[in-house]
Amino acid sequence: MKKKDILIVDDDDLVCHSLRELLSIEGYEVDSTLDGLEALQRLDETHYSVIISDIRMPSIDGIELLKEIKGKNIESLLIFITGHGHIDGAVEAIKLGAYDYVTKPIDDIRLKLTIKRALEKKKLLASYQSLKKKIRPWELDDRIIVKDRKMIELLDIVHMVAETMATILITGESGTGKSMLAKYIHRHSSRRDGSFVELSCGTLAETLLESELFGHVKGAFTGADRNKKGKFEEASGGTIFLDDINCASQNCQIKLLRILQEKTFEKVGGNESIATDVRIITATNSPLTEEVEQRKFREDLYHRINVVSFFIPPLRERLGDIEALIEYFIKRFNEIHKKNVKGITKSALQLCHNYHWPGNVRQLENVMERSVILSPGDFIIEQVLPEELRKDTSKNVDLNGQSLAAALAEAEKGIICNSLVLNNWNRQITAQILGISRTTLFNKIKQYQLYNPRKKRDAYN
Repeated sequence: MKKKDILIVDDDDLVCHSLRELLSIEGYEVDSTLDGLEALQRLDETHYSVIISDIRMPSIDGIELLKEIKGKNIESLLIFITGHGHIDGAVEAIKLGAYDYVTKPIDDIRLKLTIKRALEKKKLLASYQSLKKKIRPWELDDRIIVKDRKMIELLDIVHMVAETMATILITGESGTGKSMLAKYIHRHSSRRDGSFVELSCGTLAETLLESELFGHVKGAFTGADRNKKGKFEEASGGTIFLDDINCASQNCQIKLLRILQEKTFEKVGGNESIATDVRIITATNSPLTEEVEQRKFREDLYHRINVVSFFIPPLRERLGDIEALIEYFIKRFNEIHKKNVKGITKSALQLCHNYHWPGNVRQLENVMERSVILSPGDFIIEQVLPEELRKDTSKNVDLNGQSLAAALAEAEKGIICNSLVLNNWNRQITAQILGISRTTLFNKIKQYQLYNPRKKRDAYN
């Protein structure tokens, strides 16, 4: 589609000619037409930044032209020309989305200033839209920390289904963030103004779980001294998140299946059917297919809750997230514990990258809280990390016939070399991290003939 600056629409040929001449002298690319219908045809072929239109025209007036343009989602800004007796029409046009209006007789200076402001606004809007396309939605949500490619690809798909009513199954190890993802889906769905209700099916006995989910009537069981509203009633109009869905009893599974099929349920001990309008998101840390094969989980319910599924990879498989999560947790726990930790050393960060994180993000969160609290200085160092992170690097040494001294020297050489690489061969920082003097480091570099491969001739300087 062609692009031009201005389209003039006015049934007065003299007005069109004079405005076209005036604005062309200003350096604008200008077209004009005497008819509103022809203007719409031109808009199918050319994008105009600004449209200057009379309000009163015979074939289609300015208001109808504005409505057509807005209906087609055309981004041109409209400036209307109106007589003093038709100001009300111009005000209505502003309410409908016109940019501005000028009155007859046209003041050339005011018209040029209005066009200049309109074009500046158009430019700002274009910059905003361009920036908006570059910024992914989760980058505006400080509760979601994602940098790893696997998680970025996952969230791209999440945004394709968040607005739908599809039932979602989230799988992944404990601590990977299944609850966080469920809340994120809710916040980006059409139900964001409704309630988000969360319940773990693995923390309650069968009777208590059914009571929590569906509610109960007075006298339904011992201790039921009053009617109780269940989670499905509380979540109506919103989202319910059922974690550890694999732990739900067979009876509970039947009731869940009915809700998915008929949108109704009965309270424990009651006979009245209650309608509910709720989106269901479930999660499990164990393969449901195995539960289905062993007849511990209903196959029909499995297919109902597995309309769309998301697998959250464990932290050890999304190393790109670790540093970003550490930065987030340090900032958060600084605020909570009134600390002023500025970051983490490269050697400590390397230990975090090397560790297998069986507890995933939840474990990393706990480690960072402990480290922030115990950190004696401005940066988290290796020594304040838990022992299980540090001992992972202490592998059993196979001497292969070497003397102990030779094996230790080889290990020392590897540690020094790795630290130099991690710190971009900055000897001052490396010495500080290793806890040795710069002179000692210099001697070790010379002893082991270590050098920066990018500066071979400057190896010992």
